[in-house]
Order: sequence, then C-alpha cells, then structure tokens
Amino acid sequence: MYLVSVQEERAIVEASLGGRVDSLEMRAFSEDLQEVLESLGASGFYLLIDHSKAKSLDIESAKILSDLKDLAFQYGAEKIVTLASDEDEIAKHTTSRLQQVLEGREEFCLDLPEIQYPVWQRQAILRAA
Repeated sequence: MYLVSVQEERAIVEASLGGRVDSLEMRAFSEDLQEVLESLGASGFYLLIDHSKAKSLDIESAKILSDLKDLAFQYGAEKIVTLASDEDEIAKHTTSRLQQVLEGREEFCLDLPEIQYPVWQRQAILRAA
C-alpha cells in the first residue's frame, strides 16, 4: 500500500509505503510518483519517503526505489529524506546510496528531521493504492 501527497506551499512531496510492498506494487508506486513529479513541473522540492511501516524491501523493489530516487533528482529534487524502520535498514540503504548521502543530497533516518512546516497547509492526496 502507498500514498503520495504534495505540500505545495513548502514544495514537499511525501510518499508513504506500508505493509508488504512487492516489485509489482513498487512499479505502480514508481509510475504514480513519476506522474506527480512531471505534473509539478517545479524544481527545488524535497522528497520525503516513509517506508518505516513497510516490510523489508526485496532486491528488485529496492532497485526500483533507487532508480526512482535518481529520477526525482532529474526532476529537480534538492534533497530526499527517507524514513526507515530500523538501524539495519538505514545502514543497508545508506550503503547502496552512499554517493548521494556523502553529497548531502540524500538522508536516511528513523524520525523525520526538523523541517519547518507552515501552521496552515493545504494537502492534496494525488495517488493512493
């Protein structure tokens, strides 16, 4: 299961993955998120991906997610923050995305880092499955 939403005022795209996410669902998620990124037509956004509630991703799903992150950078993402379920997941994903982490373009954490959100925010759910 996944959910994609946009906070337009803060230029933040949020994507949440939960439960068992297999490669078929990851492909559908990737296509939907790509549509959202294309429709924004903006650069300089943050992408927050929360897969802390999902079961551990299999190799193919992790590859699709990695490719999707590269695509998000092509669409103008300034930074990608990923919430993982535990320290082992952080270590595994950091190793696979080491260059982006070292450049400061990508971050893996257990809790959402301090990001200033507006008091009032309009949030639109664009895709859900």
